[in-house]
Amino acid sequence: MDDAKIAVRRPVAARDDAVTFSMRNLPLLEQGTTYDPLATAENLWVSVKVYASGGENALHSHGGEDHSFIVLQGKAAFTFGDGRTELVGIHQGVMIPKGVEYKFEADEAENLVMLRVGGGERSVKGLDDISRVGTPMDVMKQTKFSDGAVKVGDDPKNGETSKKRIYARGKVFSPD
Repeated sequence: MDDAKIAVRRPVAARDDAVTFSMRNLPLLEQGTTYDPLATAENLWVSVKVYASGGENALHSHGGEDHSFIVLQGKAAFTFGDGRTELVGIHQGVMIPKGVEYKFEADEAENLVMLRVGGGERSVKGLDDISRVGTPMDVMKQTKFSDGAVKVGDDPKNGETSKKRIYARGKVFSPD
């Protein structure tokens, strides 16, 4: 798929009414990741993530949000700060309370596609300062690596996220 033809998804702000969203026809990847917003309300945000391989390979925690991953395609090994590892496959998920350290690695047999749902109490009200992935910035700034450094998405510690994104020609996620 030509990068120029891939539509950038913008978060749909759920300000005063319900919103609908779709995960159909998400481009799959040969390398890299995508992290696309689906909808954002003041205290709840939903996005979809696609990993060609790898994952979030450095232990980190989210100090401002509880969040969950639901696997729609593929599988991932989640490792937690206490050393425990859980394999999470299609139609399974993991709930991660704020402050819990984790990392994950995708099985390289196929793209890992996950729905990510986050929520938390905000220090700033409203939907004016939202990140490109749909998470409020006041929440995003509370994400830290286990060494205390603020987590940035394209940091080399993030593994696949730091690699150049290469789309798999003609391959899309189709839940049907």
